[in-house]
Amino acid sequence: MPKTNAAAANKSPSWLFNYFGAGIIWGSSFFFIEFANTSLSPIGLAFWRCVLGATTLYIVLLLRKIRIRKDPKFFMLCFIVGLFNSAIPFVLFSFGGHHVSSAFSGMANAITPVATIIALLTVFRGEKVTRNQIIGLLVGVIGLLVLIGIWEGVQTDSWLAVVGIIIASSLYGFGGPFIRKFVEPRGHPLEVAAFGQIAAAAVLLLPIYLTQPPTTGPFTWESSLSLLVLGVFGTGIAYTMYYPLLRQVGSAVSSTVTLLAPVVALTLGVVVLGEKLHWFEPIGGLIIMMGAAIAQGLLRRRKSLAM
Repeated sequence: MPKTNAAAANKSPSWLFNYFGAGIIWGSSFFFIEFANTSLSPIGLAFWRCVLGATTLYIVLLLRKIRIRKDPKFFMLCFIVGLFNSAIPFVLFSFGGHHVSSAFSGMANAITPVATIIALLTVFRGEKVTRNQIIGLLVGVIGLLVLIGIWEGVQTDSWLAVVGIIIASSLYGFGGPFIRKFVEPRGHPLEVAAFGQIAAAAVLLLPIYLTQPPTTGPFTWESSLSLLVLGVFGTGIAYTMYYPLLRQVGSAVSSTVTLLAPVVALTLGVVVLGEKLHWFEPIGGLIIMMGAAIAQGLLRRRKSLAM
């Protein structure tokens, strides 16, 4: 009985707000990357995303009166997470955006939960992977394959970009368990951990960014607004939702926020960009949502309440 009460406390209604909030913000990021790419290189876009995101998170720290205490090991961990969970993925997604559609990038991001399960089964064994999570993630993968119409092939002029997007999504999958195992035990507030990750990524990207032209094209209102949204919301506010989510439900379940990305990316593509919707895309989206529900235990919960 105590174990059941603890689980219920961890999965309070507030985690649903964080789950869907982060999922919607990150799902729309691929849409905004397409516009921001017209003015900045992949390195430049990733750098300014991190600068704006770190600034946003620092303002959050000030408003909440949260202090950053000295902890050299914590700062070192922030640079590791910042490199593999922000800097590299941001660059790869931006690079991929030049060669594949924003919808495809969003759909490919659903690889993250699969990579998370692989990470938990191999490198990080601290979190228990449940049968429901494995089944739910497998269902999500099937939904992804249906969503992209895998039988028709992926339309791209660069398979290197496709591989880059897959690598970026996989790195996200390993980032969650790493944060849970090494960063959280340091005891810093979640907002500080998020700020440390994004600020460290900006510092790592700066030397490379300084070796190239600051822009690749003139800034327009579309690219400027897109960069602002990517930085403030996609790289700042979203992490104030994701880090608490990690603590509430664990890395396996929290990683399934990326299963919402395909649905958000497709919706923006159809409604805003006027992209053609194929018959298999909404079906794949429904399968993905079902997989996410299974992984979170929502279907089982409804069944229990009915009984």
